[in-house]
Amino acid sequence: MNNLWFAGVPGSRWSGIHRLLVNACDNVDRTDENDDRRFFHKNANPHNPLNGHSGAYWGPGMGCGEHWMELQKLSTEQIQKDIRSVFTGTGTRIIKNHFLLRHYNLDWIAENFSSDFIFLVYREPQKSFAWWCEVMDFTEDHWPDYRPGYKDYNTMHERIRYENAYMLDFAIRNNMAWKPASDVNSFTELPNFNADKYSNNGKWNDVYITYQRIT
Repeated sequence: MNNLWFAGVPGSRWSGIHRLLVNACDNVDRTDENDDRRFFHKNANPHNPLNGHSGAYWGPGMGCGEHWMELQKLSTEQIQKDIRSVFTGTGTRIIKNHFLLRHYNLDWIAENFSSDFIFLVYREPQKSFAWWCEVMDFTEDHWPDYRPGYKDYNTMHERIRYENAYMLDFAIRNNMAWKPASDVNSFTELPNFNADKYSNNGKWNDVYITYQRIT
């Protein structure tokens, strides 16, 4: 078993791309999925498998790994224990976490989890913020709860710009090439990816991805 560390800012359409990976990659551990971890965007078609949130999200307010903010303050053993408490199957475990984009957490993962994958999703900050505001909110009964990590709309706007900047910096320093998410060929270097199951519903023309195995 290995982990795929998956990060993007709120509104980057990363959840849709996560659903694509779950549907198109063989050998993904889906034991993190249950009825309590499923939410459709406002005005979304619940029959569309690429809409909304499903499975474990990690970090403050996300329901799993609530203490995952500054990962360097935790041990790799503790993080693996946290992951095993959620995933009970076999195969690749996709670890969705906005907060990988803070506190140099991507760098720490790259230094401590060899053989895992890092997968990043980029969308321009203003578009990401506008889309999040259209389909999500900060109300108390909303899941995931974005209040602990992003507080309010003004704070989120600032955080999204910071997180995207760090993500781009990390990708440059690690020679990660960005590819258009709208092109099926951008995903074909992923292990066990089935191109016949690719579908983007025409939504990802302004979204880019990059991924790399940690050596």
